[in-house]
Amino acid sequence: MIYPTKFAIFALFSVLPIAAQTTKGEPFEEALRESLKQYRAGNIVESTAALNQAKAVLEKVQSTKMDNTLPAIPEGWSADEMKTEDVGPLLGGGKVVKKLYKNKTGQQQVQLEVFYGSSLIKLIRGLMENESIAKGQGYETKKVNGEKVLVKKIDAKNYELSMPMDDVIMVRLTGKEAADEALMLKMMRDLDRQKIKDLVKP
Repeated sequence: MIYPTKFAIFALFSVLPIAAQTTKGEPFEEALRESLKQYRAGNIVESTAALNQAKAVLEKVQSTKMDNTLPAIPEGWSADEMKTEDVGPLLGGGKVVKKLYKNKTGQQQVQLEVFYGSSLIKLIRGLMENESIAKGQGYETKKVNGEKVLVKKIDAKNYELSMPMDDVIMVRLTGKEAADEALMLKMMRDLDRQKIKDLVKP
């Protein structure tokens, strides 16, 4: 994962110049300073809270950079801000970056998700490598820019597209309210795969 561990964040802080430690800076540095201050005072709960604030700043920066790798908003559509969430252990753990696209009336929607560090990815990748098993699970294999994509009809009107990039990264598009499959395939085609990998791989 790209997020530093708590130990790594403290190690980073320890090499900051003295001047940087005594003057106000940007939110990440401020949170690190506060965490170290509370740690030295023996306030572990407060130190942890400040460290979590520093982590949240990194997640926000990553979300902003990730946004630049995603497909352009379709004409006549809008999109919510990106958000990063933990994936529950029942769904494989790891992280997921989400962005919801909506048409002008909001009656059609596409939920874009980028999973990383989740065991769910290996499961989907395994289906992709065995088309007969994938078909038995209701998936159809299609290609986008030479890459395999698993397409599943999740109800009478909606589709789910899954594209593992390797064992640790996967993009999934889920249609809502009869979102067009062809539009979703185009969105998958417009992803900058290499930049996504650069952002989420160690």
